[in-house]
Amino acid sequence: MITVKSLSLAEANRIIEAGVTRAEAIKSPSTIAVVDAGGTVIAQARMDGASLSSVALAYNKAYTAASTRLATSFISTIAQPGGDFYGIANGLDGRAIIFAGGVPIEVDGEVVGAVGASGGNGTQDEDVARAAAQAVSTKKALEEVEA
Repeated sequence: MITVKSLSLAEANRIIEAGVTRAEAIKSPSTIAVVDAGGTVIAQARMDGASLSSVALAYNKAYTAASTRLATSFISTIAQPGGDFYGIANGLDGRAIIFAGGVPIEVDGEVVGAVGASGGNGTQDEDVARAAAQAVSTKKALEEVEA
């Protein structure tokens, strides 16, 4: 048996709150999704005015970041022809996202989940996701879950 660190619902809600605060500051109505290390959604919020497509995109950005342990903005650079991740857009059960807005969340060097933001342009989505991810405290509000 192994022990896995996981984000709690309370921590996921703090992450979303930080994302919403940043999205409001840059005037980018967004959807913010938080997933656990396995890519399962913990919490998601769609701001007033965020596009309907942002709901699925935010989740898929978070899922991609959690499953690859990489920011989706970085994946976009290695998913080009000849790159290490070329073809990933057809992978991950069709949920792979290769543009900005998905960020893995690490605590003590271990990926414990990810956040995805969608609703603005790539720069705005990346900004919102990174601001949201920074809301995580290293050990506070993390639960130890046996897997």
